Amino acid sequence: MDKYYKGYLRLFSFVFSFAILVYVFDFSTINFQNNSNFDLGVEVGLLTGNFLKFVALGLVFLKFLEGIIVSDKKLIVRNILILFVINVLIYSVIFFTSPNVSFNQFFHPEAIKYFIGYFSFSVAASFVNTSIFNEYRIDVPDSPKPEKVLRKYFLRSIIYTLVLYYVFVEFANLLLQKYIFYDQSINYLLVAVITVFFLFLFFIIDRKKNKLERKIVIESTKAETATAQFETLKSQLDPHFLFNSLNVLTGLIEENPDNAIDFTTSLSKIYRYVLEQKDKEVVSIQEEINFAKTYVNLLKLRFENSIDFEIEQITFSETEFIVPLSLQILLENTIKHNIVSDQKPLKIKIYKKDNYLIIENSFQPKETIKDSTGIGLKNIINRYQLISNREVNIEKNEQLFRVELPILTQKNTTMNTQNFDEQQAYLRAIERAKELKKFYAHLGTYVVMSLFFFILNLVTNNGHWWFYWPVLGWGLGVALNAVKVFAYGSGWEENKAKEILEKEQNKKWQ
Repeated sequence: MDKYYKGYLRLFSFVFSFAILVYVFDFSTINFQNNSNFDLGVEVGLLTGNFLKFVALGLVFLKFLEGIIVSDKKLIVRNILILFVINVLIYSVIFFTSPNVSFNQFFHPEAIKYFIGYFSFSVAASFVNTSIFNEYRIDVPDSPKPEKVLRKYFLRSIIYTLVLYYVFVEFANLLLQKYIFYDQSINYLLVAVITVFFLFLFFIIDRKKNKLERKIVIESTKAETATAQFETLKSQLDPHFLFNSLNVLTGLIEENPDNAIDFTTSLSKIYRYVLEQKDKEVVSIQEEINFAKTYVNLLKLRFENSIDFEIEQITFSETEFIVPLSLQILLENTIKHNIVSDQKPLKIKIYKKDNYLIIENSFQPKETIKDSTGIGLKNIINRYQLISNREVNIEKNEQLFRVELPILTQKNTTMNTQNFDEQQAYLRAIERAKELKKFYAHLGTYVVMSLFFFILNLVTNNGHWWFYWPVLGWGLGVALNAVKVFAYGSGWEENKAKEILEKEQNKKWQ
């Protein structure tokens, strides 16, 4: 709400309050021409009192208007209906527990005035506190001390509610021409206690909602960050592979130009595979093994018998996966970081053990390694961390260097996000329809049974009206159910659905 809009509301509240003040009070009785100082003091006191009443009316009316404006327009009618049902129950309890009353007086004009007064106060208090609560929700996210903000608005709500009661004491009684609101300390205390109870309940519910929403935001941010990291890691594969391959090609051109031509042809096929696989989350082990064989044959064009390559003869299942290009990266690193010569051939072995794919090579490190960035192995480790809870194991000793890649066998949830959203929306709609159907069936049963109790009591009436007790008790249950279905339950279900959606989207490989 911008400051200009709020300025118009203040002006309208001022005009409205002044009009009510003029209508209710007779200012002609105030006379400053009296000679007595006492009389003059009385007149000033009356004028000051009326001015304070005007200020109080203006303040609560402004908050009332702000509450209407910031309320969800789709929910205003619903909330007023809920307040109406609650007030009917409260009014009924007060009426039927009062001495010397009969059912015939329930709809008496004087009794109706009582109900109108109580109901008007409830609606006004609801919108006044809605305005205050809206200010609280704006201030609390940016505050370093949210508890202090909560206490401030909690106290403000109590004060405004008490001022509202004072306004009803001064104005509603005169407008309704019936003393409904009494200017007694016990009444103010009762209003304060009831306000504190409902505010406490309201803030607790909102705090739980906010906590759940913050958790959803955090999880969503984590998911977005993980996705961005994963995309960054995948984008490193192109330059990493190409840079290392060009280094091999450069050395091969110098040593054996004929093999360099075959290397270039094979390189184009291999690079096509790299482009096809690099954007995937996982790839089947069998595909990766086949690619590794092709890549080793490519390396042998340069190193010939200087590489001793062995792959265990195992047929892997189509449901066994590793991250794409992990074997190719590890083979590159093996060649890059170790001595490869006819006198000291580099031994490379790939085999499976305990749900791990193991790449093992003889450890014969070069004395100096230039321009080593360590991208390859870190890339594999980081990609596994982002899609799985299982870790890449690395073992190094004087004889060998071993990397154990976890074999990923299943993903808890694999589905298209859009389809998931549509399916969840459909399921939530079904659940919501069932919930509404159950509530309206409950409400219909309540109305029918209330009528039945009334007729039964009327037929068997022996001077004692008892039907209102089951009606009131059942009605309270209906009211609480309405609050759950239309007020608290709906928003909570939506937030819970978001949380479930985020969790489902972040399921990892096992």
